[in-house]
This record gives sequence, C-alpha cells and structure tokens, in this order.
Amino acid sequence: MVGNCLGKLRLTPEVSRSYRLGMTLLHYSIIPLLLFLLSGCTKHFTSTKYGNIPPQTYVSVFPYRDSVQTASFNPQSSRLEVHWWATDVDGVIKGYLLSFNKAKWTYTANTDSVFALPLFTKDTTYTLTVAGIDNSFTGTLKEGDTVAYTDANGNGRWDKGEAFPSLGTSVDPDPPSIRFPIANTPPVVSFIMNSGQFSTRLDLPDTTFTVVSFGWEGTDIDGNSTIVNYYIALNDTLSPSSWVELPAQATFVTLKARTQDALTDTSTVSCDVYANTYPAMSYAPLSAKLPNMKLNGNNVIYIRAKDVANAYSSAARMPDTTHTWFVKKPKGDVLIVNDYGFTTQALPFYRNIFDNIGGGVLKGKYDIWDIRAGMISASPRKGSLVQPCIVPSFQETLKLYKYVFWYSADNENFDIAQIAVREFRRTGGKIFLTYVVPASSDPVAVGLQMKDFTDAVDSIGADLITGALASSRPVTSTGFVWPGTSVIPTDTAAYPVLVRDSTNSNPADGSKFVGNLRAIYPSIDASVVYRIQPFGSYRPGNPPPVLGVMSGDKTAFLLGVPLYRFDGNSSVPSENMRAYRLIEKVFKDFGAF
Repeated sequence: MVGNCLGKLRLTPEVSRSYRLGMTLLHYSIIPLLLFLLSGCTKHFTSTKYGNIPPQTYVSVFPYRDSVQTASFNPQSSRLEVHWWATDVDGVIKGYLLSFNKAKWTYTANTDSVFALPLFTKDTTYTLTVAGIDNSFTGTLKEGDTVAYTDANGNGRWDKGEAFPSLGTSVDPDPPSIRFPIANTPPVVSFIMNSGQFSTRLDLPDTTFTVVSFGWEGTDIDGNSTIVNYYIALNDTLSPSSWVELPAQATFVTLKARTQDALTDTSTVSCDVYANTYPAMSYAPLSAKLPNMKLNGNNVIYIRAKDVANAYSSAARMPDTTHTWFVKKPKGDVLIVNDYGFTTQALPFYRNIFDNIGGGVLKGKYDIWDIRAGMISASPRKGSLVQPCIVPSFQETLKLYKYVFWYSADNENFDIAQIAVREFRRTGGKIFLTYVVPASSDPVAVGLQMKDFTDAVDSIGADLITGALASSRPVTSTGFVWPGTSVIPTDTAAYPVLVRDSTNSNPADGSKFVGNLRAIYPSIDASVVYRIQPFGSYRPGNPPPVLGVMSGDKTAFLLGVPLYRFDGNSSVPSENMRAYRLIEKVFKDFGAF
C-alpha cells in the first residue's frame, strides 16, 4: 500500500531536493529497513497519453464566453469593429475561424476587424461566431481561406459541441456567438462640385439656357447598395408631386425644358429628365416630367436619396443657400456665340446687324451666349457662363436653336465646337463661323477640329499668309493685313466684296491689329466662296489662298477673317455694310427668314 502511494506521488522541486538530501543522510542506516518494507509491495508505473485540449475563444464588447447570449446590446452602425482572442492551456493559438451563419467559415490570423454589414431592412441582427484554432492543427490555411462545414449526416451548419471535420480538437468546440442588432443609418447625398475627371468646378453657372446637367454622389454607411432611389426637385420640396424618382444607378442627370413649352409665354415649365451614370444623354427621357423650372427666373435644384429601409437623406441643394441660378428662356431660333477675347465693339456691331437683316424680322428673336465671360480655365470649362460638361449640356444648348452665328478670335474655342457643333448640324442645325487663328495656336490641331465640326475643311495653312512684294501687297511679311485689303467672292453677283477697315471707317477699332490669316484647304465636296485679293505670284491660273467656304450640305459657312473688321473702308457709312449684306445672304439661304 505504501508502495502504491509513493508510486502515485507527485513531488514539487523543493520537496524533491529535501527528499534527495534525506536519502543521502539515511542511506546506510535505513536501507535494510526499506528493503524489508518494499519486499511486501508491488509498484505500478502509469504512462497515460493525454489528448489535445481545445482552445477557448472570447469576443470583446466584454470578455464574452457563453454560447447563449443573455445581454442585449444597443443597436449599432453597420460598420462594426470587433475584437477577439483565445487561450490554450497546452499550446498556442494559430488562428481563427469566423462565420455569420455557422456554415461558411473564413480563416484569419488577425484578432480584430471592421465589418461592413449589408442592411436590407430597417433593422437587422447579425450573429458573429469566432472559433480559435491551436497549433495541433498541422494543415495549411491562408488568410481569407473559406472552410465549409458539413458533418457526417450532411448537416451544413456547425452546432454547439460538434467536432469540426478536418480540424478535430484543434478548434474550439463550443465557440462564442454574439448577436449584434444593426440599426439603419440614413444615406447621404451631395452634388459633385469638383472632379478630377474634368479638372474644374462642376457647379452651375450663374446663368444657363433651358438645359442643365449635374452629377452627385450618394453614400450609405450601411452599404451603398442599400440606396434604392434618388429623387430630384426644382424649387419646391414640400409638394410630393415636385419630386421625380431616379434609379439608384444614376449619378448624372440632364434636365431639358420641353421645347414647345419653352417657346410659349409660360413662365414655369416642365423638364424632360435624362438620367445616366456618367456625363452623357441617355437615349430617352424618363416617363415622369420634372415640374417647376422658372423661365427668365431664379432656380434651385434639390436631390435626396432613399435606402431599403425607406429612410431618406437630407436634401442637398445647388446652388448653395446663398445663391440661385438664372434660366434664360430662348427667344427664337437664332443664337449668337460670342467667342471673341478682345475688348472691341464687335458685339454691338453684330447685334445691330441681326436687329435689321430681313427687314428686322429677327429683332428680339435671337439670343447671345458669351462663352468667354469670366473665363476660369482653359479646358474644358471656358467661361463662367459655360457648363463644364460640354457633352451633353453645351451640345444640347446649341440644339435649342436652328441657326448659330459664331464669331471667334484670340484662342478660339474650337475644341468645344468640335464636340458640340457636329451633333448640332446632325440634327438639322446650321452655322456661320467667322474666325481668325492666332499665331500661337497649333494650325494642325485647329484644322483637324474644324474638319470634324464643319465637314467643309480638309486642313488650314500651317503658315500665315504673308506678302512678298513691296507694291500692292495686302499683307506684310509678318502677316499684318493692311487697311483696304479685299477678300473677294468667287461669285460677285451673290456675295459682297469684303474690305478691311481703318480709322477712317471704324473710329473705335479700325486702328487695331488684324493679321494671322491662314489659307483654308476645302474638303472635296465644299465650295469655295472667298479668296484674298491677288498679290505677288498669285495670278489667274494660280489663285490666291481661300478664306471662305461652304460645306457640301449647305449647313456650315466658314470665313477665315474677323468679319467685324472687313465691313468696308469708306467714310460713307452706307458703303460699309458689307458684313451686313453677307450675314443677311447666308442666313436667308439657311432659311432663317
């Protein structure tokens, strides 16, 4: 019995050292006694092999261990930060399995994470289960690997106390689960005011015509996919009928006042709504029309978002609470585009012509669009009255009209003309362009742009038109155009001769520089209308450079001189109406009157 007891004795290190010392002292005195006593005992040595002890896992919030949750947590945001850890009495923790359904488990070596939990109803409860894995697991799991649970009975859900196939006792058999009630958070929406795509501001100009485009961004902390609709309104947010529903995919919209409504005397009209995911026009407007656009009045646009829980964002407003934007009602079918960078009398000059051609039939029936006013960037937004999205807002604004007179000089905006004018002409529009290309411009690039939007130009001259002889030359060796220089039509019976002015005929601007004329090389089906007067080696058989052409379809007339400065060089005003006669001729041929 004593032997059996000793055989089962477990000694601490201190007791063991005392025991050995006593044995040394008593060795010779008591060994016979021990031999006698032990002769009647049988000693048994056990070698039991103990299995691996599984780890125990905890989740933070508080050191939570129970598999049955009794505490109720306050509802939280769907972005959830959770911490966990595990202990193992006979090893070390190798990693963790995480699951929200106990069927599909994800491996991680981390001990915390931020979960973005999708929310598909007003409030949702998620249950997170975390199971530690100790180092008795000899397999390989990489970060993010998934492990699907299926037991011998085909059950696809790991329940309490069951072994996990392939992991055995290396995994916590009774992992803690915590239920997190998730409260819905309303979405947030804001207009895009700046964009790297455009490198400029995307807010509205102070004034537009009856086309306006804008973009926005909607976010939701519960997941952007929980946004189910956007809603826009003009000027009135109180009446439910003021709001028009947009699809959740839309991030950009163009509003266009209904043409027939805008041409009447109605002060408030409805708009067609073209919703898209990027700056472009969708193929067709929504069936619902947006009411309340004020013509010749101040306007404000609002947008809000709705999520799956029917929670609405606060309404975003553009312009801000201290501003509005003015919508101009089109006066008729003619638009004058002022693309002239110099300070001159050009605008009142052209305004006077359009007030009087055709016996005054167009007076009060045309609009002027200054695309240079307050120029704030080189590209793509040219002036403060130009919306930054050339497609579709600039393009669609041109399409409000049938006829455009575009006069340009000093870093002309032919890049936006290239984008917008071709579509304008495709839908039946006609354009008269009078221009000069500055010496600093790239003639190849400008020629390509003009070729694209007029179909009347193959290219323009890489070199300026210059004079080589001292006598009767119209231009200097540096490209300066002398007063009195003529630009002669190929059909003098149909078109007037154009003559460069001087202070004699134009006291305000006649002394200012005119130059940088470049030859036009017409496209194959275009007709030549004007050439500079013969000089130097230019004689019959060797005609001088072309300066005016008409496209083959008669929808684009181009004149490569600043027409305002080629009205005549006489002190008698009645002899200086050459620009008047040309504009009247072209617009009558266009069908404007």
